Amino acid sequence: MKDRKNIAFLAIGVLLSAVSKLLQFVYQSNIGDLIVLPAAVFFVLAILHSLTAFKALYHTAQGARQANMMATLACSAVVSFQIMMILIIGNSNWLGLLLVVPCVAMGALFGFKWFQNIVKPKG
Repeated sequence: MKDRKNIAFLAIGVLLSAVSKLLQFVYQSNIGDLIVLPAAVFFVLAILHSLTAFKALYHTAQGARQANMMATLACSAVVSFQIMMILIIGNSNWLGLLLVVPCVAMGALFGFKWFQNIVKPKG
């Protein structure tokens, strides 16, 4: 049977996103803002696990460790971006701009790890 992690991650992300929007717009609940964070994580994981090159890393012990590290970096970058947007747009708190630093740093580190583990070994 084929690996279907990406479908499971996508389904969970869509479900959490729908619940989040329902809570935000119908019930005007702030809990909806918090549910956006795991939804974003599941969407990132769905994208990563749909990439053949990323899935190929899991076939070796060292590759699995690197793939988990890359997934953690990508999810952390997206979560810091989401929190930044919640603070700036949702709460008009401009201190949220400070979160651009971890967002960019983790995104850059993810890009470096991607190049180091996926692009460079091929070419």
